[in-house]
Amino acid sequence: MQRRETSLPLAPNHAAKFIPVCDSRNRRVPGLHQRNGRFYAQLWVERGDGRKTARRFALFNGDGLAVKNLAEAKEAVEIKRSERRQNALPSLGRKPTFDDYCDTYFANKIIQRKRPATLLSERMALARWREHFGQVRVDRITPALIGSHTERRLGGGIFCGNLRQPVAARTANLDLIILRNVLKLAREQGLLRELPRTKFLEEEPPPKRTLLSPGQFDGILELVTTACPKNAVQFADYLRFLAFTGAREKEALRIRWEDVDFEHAIVTIGADGLSKNGKARDVEFNPHLAALLREMDARRAPDCSWLFPSPQRGPRDVHAKRFRESLKLVRARAGLPGLGFHDFRHYFCSACVMAGIDFMTISLWLGHSDGGVLVGSVYGHLLDHHRADMAARLTIGNKQKNSG
Repeated sequence: MQRRETSLPLAPNHAAKFIPVCDSRNRRVPGLHQRNGRFYAQLWVERGDGRKTARRFALFNGDGLAVKNLAEAKEAVEIKRSERRQNALPSLGRKPTFDDYCDTYFANKIIQRKRPATLLSERMALARWREHFGQVRVDRITPALIGSHTERRLGGGIFCGNLRQPVAARTANLDLIILRNVLKLAREQGLLRELPRTKFLEEEPPPKRTLLSPGQFDGILELVTTACPKNAVQFADYLRFLAFTGAREKEALRIRWEDVDFEHAIVTIGADGLSKNGKARDVEFNPHLAALLREMDARRAPDCSWLFPSPQRGPRDVHAKRFRESLKLVRARAGLPGLGFHDFRHYFCSACVMAGIDFMTISLWLGHSDGGVLVGSVYGHLLDHHRADMAARLTIGNKQKNSG
């Protein structure tokens, strides 16, 4: 009869003690103990003062779950011994809870250098993770725990006291990225040996956006007056500025008049260091941009340093926060429900390509650092069509007479 390999059962009066584990032949398994049904490895490790001490490590399988049998426990012990040789064992002491460690994360000087909008997004996402994990310690976060939060996000429900609708895979993946940011810092600080495995969701490809035509752009500007009577002039200026510079929504709002150099015909975008890549870029005036800025300069508020001052600023010198509500009104009138501010950046880029401007120059205006690779991959087909149209118009020499 084949003998089964088992561990010794725990005696009732030894429930809280570490008991050496024996195999099916009643031989002790070196370095392996058991307590309350859990397996532990006992290893001699360096204390840091030239001496060694015995430490016990709870054993887990590849999925981050506690090992359940002797075979898994033996394999896990060998992994711990390998980690000891590589000096990769977790640090001594009890690890902080995830909730407490999030405060450490945001207090980190490097983390504080992130843009305010990025930090705000991280705080909102981590508030949900903190609620989900509760008092779980950072080294006890498992793939199963992470996955259950993702499932909840996909299904919607109550988060931090608020009802939230189901999210798309992209949003769930952003939550995972923010979680990994925190756990990566914990690993760098020696609180984790490795990150728990996280499975990112497959995202649906974004729908192909239809580029604005010059006629649509002019039509949108005409609708601004009737759709947004309270701020029609400023909102029309804003849309034209986006279309004539390729600036992003928030970048344009943060531009000051001191960033506009009429003498050298240059406007600097991102001078505050808050652009997407953290770098400022210069956009040379084109005829449309030059005319717009001179119009705006002629009627600028003398007590404000911003191109787009806040209508509710009072005595304060602050810029407008957003034009989202105005955009909703205009796109409803225009019959373009999917219209976003980024479409005006695309409009600028497509106009540049159609004008025959080289991709390197366009990428510099847009703030790309790839030398025009992205511009070429996204908009290169426009140049192909443009060249074909130009070739069709070409006439060389006298027109051929019909030989018939």
